[in-house]
Amino acid sequence: MATASRRLTRKDLRQPDWFQITTEKALESYAAHRTRVLAAGVGLVVLLLALLGWQMFKERQDTMASAEFGQALALFQEGKHREAVAAFEKVAAYRWSRYAALAYLYQANSFLAVKSFDQALNSAQRFVAATKPNSLYRQIGLVTLAYAEEQKRQCKEAVGHYTDAEKISGPFRAPAIMGRARCAEQLGDVKAALAAYQDYLREQPGSLVSLRVAELEAKLAAQPAAK
Repeated sequence: MATASRRLTRKDLRQPDWFQITTEKALESYAAHRTRVLAAGVGLVVLLLALLGWQMFKERQDTMASAEFGQALALFQEGKHREAVAAFEKVAAYRWSRYAALAYLYQANSFLAVKSFDQALNSAQRFVAATKPNSLYRQIGLVTLAYAEEQKRQCKEAVGHYTDAEKISGPFRAPAIMGRARCAEQLGDVKAALAAYQDYLREQPGSLVSLRVAELEAKLAAQPAAK
C-alpha cells in the first residue's frame, strides 16, 4: 500500500533549502577570508608576470650576446686573438645567455694562442665550471684546462684533468690520453707514459705513436732490474 506523501507546512516552506544554505556558507567563508583569497590571486598574477619578464630578459640577452659572439668569432678565425679576448669578454658579460659559457672556451683558446697561460687557465676553469658533468662540453673544457696546465709545467694537475676527460665518452678521449702520456714523460714516469701511449694505440690503431711505444719499451728493457 503506497504511503501518503508528506504535506509541506508553511513552516517547512520558510526553511532554507540545501542550495541556499551551501551558498550562504560559501559567501560567509569568502567574506571571512577575502583578504587571503585576494592576496593569493595577486601573488599568482605577480608570479606569472615575473616569469614572463624573466623569459623576455633571457631572450633579449641571447639576441644581444649572439651578435657579440659572431663578431668575436670572426676575430678568432682571422687570427686576431688579442682582439678576440676582449670581444669574448663582452659576450661573457651576458651571463644569463647561452653564449656566455662558450665565450670562456674561445677566450681560453685565444689566450693559449698568444701564450698567456695564466689567463688561459682562468678562462678554462670558468668554462668547466659552467658545463654539465659527463657532457661533451665538460670533456672539451677539461682537455683545454689540462693543456693550459701542461704549458705551465703543472703536469700533476694536468694528468688529473686529462684523466677526468678520458672518462667521458666523446671525440676528445684520444687527445686526453695523449696529453696524459706527454705529461707522464715530463714528470719522468716512463712506465706511466708507456701505459698511456699503449692506451692511445688501442684508441687509434696504426698510429705513429707505435714508434714512441717501441722507444719507451726499449728504454725500460735497458734499465737495470730493481733489486
